[in-house]
Order: sequence, then C-alpha cells, then structure tokens
Amino acid sequence: MDRRTFCQQLLGTGIGVGSMLQLIDAVPIASAATGATKVPWQKSLKAAQKLALQQDKPMMVVFGASWCTYCHKLDRETFADKRIATFIEREFIPVHLDFDKEPKIAKILEVERLPCTVFLTPQADLLLRSEGFANAKDFQSTLSSVLDKRTEIQQVRASTISR
Repeated sequence: MDRRTFCQQLLGTGIGVGSMLQLIDAVPIASAATGATKVPWQKSLKAAQKLALQQDKPMMVVFGASWCTYCHKLDRETFADKRIATFIEREFIPVHLDFDKEPKIAKILEVERLPCTVFLTPQADLLLRSEGFANAKDFQSTLSSVLDKRTEIQQVRASTISR
C-alpha cells in the first residue's frame, strides 16, 4: 500500500478505515506537560486532517519520543519561540505523535530519525520531511519552504484543471 492510500484510509478519507482509526490517538510529548510550548498541538491525526481540510492548511506532523533528547530540545527551544508558535498556528495544523506509540504511521511516513517533522497537504500528499533538531531560524526557513512548495503544487493543479 502506498503512503497516500494509507494516509487517506487512516485519516478516514478513503475506505476500509475500521480498526486503523484506533492508531490515530496522538499523545503530545513531554513539552505539553511542562507547558513550555505555545503551539496548539492536535491530539489526533484524524482531527488534524479534518481541520486541515476545513481551513485549507497543510498539516505539520511532528514525531518525537519521551527518550529523545533532541525532541525535547525542539519542543523547549524551537516550538516555544513565540514567533514560531504564532506562525505555525496561523499557517499549519500541527499534530504531535509519539514515535513509539505510532509505529505504523511512522513507518508509512518513512520516519527513521527523531525528531522528524512531516508536512502534508490536507489531502495527505507529502510536501516535505525534515529530520533532526532545528533552531528557530532554521525551522522558520523550513516552514517557509513548505508553504512555497504547497503554492507551487496548487498552481500546477490549477493550470492542469483549466486546460
């Protein structure tokens, strides 16, 4: 099964959702407990995808783990940056998944290193995958690149439809 088909089924936009919906409940990593982050994390991938479709925003899916030092550093330093948190809230639907609790989703989205951030269109098309820690400045650049790529995809689709 390819990534898009799996994501559509997992997110409830395809057929055969059934028991896969049980995989969706996301658990925010330690940052939520410490109150360090201001990013409005979604707790389920299904809810995030529904919001992404309603608001026409890309999803930002962050994979971390309780044992991952750089995941905590990303939460504590990058996502706690007010400018980054505000930008993410305005432009993306953010969801935080625990790598250990969501292995099937991580495998389909080809998450191999932590932390890992996967950006998807509301229709579950891959926009970008970013692995490892990034400071606020570098992460801002990544966020801008994602929005640029999404704009390019939308323009290509629009020109294809109008032909």
